[in-house]
Amino acid sequence: MSDISDRMKKLRQEKNLKQQEVADFLGISQQSYSHYEQGKRELPLRHVAKIAELYNVSSDYLLGTSPNYSGMFDINACFVPDVSLKTLILTVMKLNRHARQQLFHFLLHLEAAQDKPDPPPKPTHYQPYNPAKRRE
Repeated sequence: MSDISDRMKKLRQEKNLKQQEVADFLGISQQSYSHYEQGKRELPLRHVAKIAELYNVSSDYLLGTSPNYSGMFDINACFVPDVSLKTLILTVMKLNRHARQQLFHFLLHLEAAQDKPDPPPKPTHYQPYNPAKRRE
């Protein structure tokens, strides 16, 4: 097996993906993907970029020209509107240990909450106008 075949299999297993799932992502059959992963066929260049994107690694890593398992993100790019990942990290680093722990637990709470469907909106109750309670 070649470096790229080994790395493709390793990355797929780390992400707990099946060959069929990766094949669907690439728009090819499972058998074709299996041949790439086994080194029986050469992976087309058009798939290299998509696989690197799927696993969040550089194409250099995937091709075996770089030993670094570097992801493809720019620390200065906007993470949320008007806030870069760098700014976010620097802001978190300014927090004391307790505040960072609270932030982490809050993030876990948000992550768990996003897996649940949104609750139905609460009904608003009409309060009739009461002139006696009017502020002056």
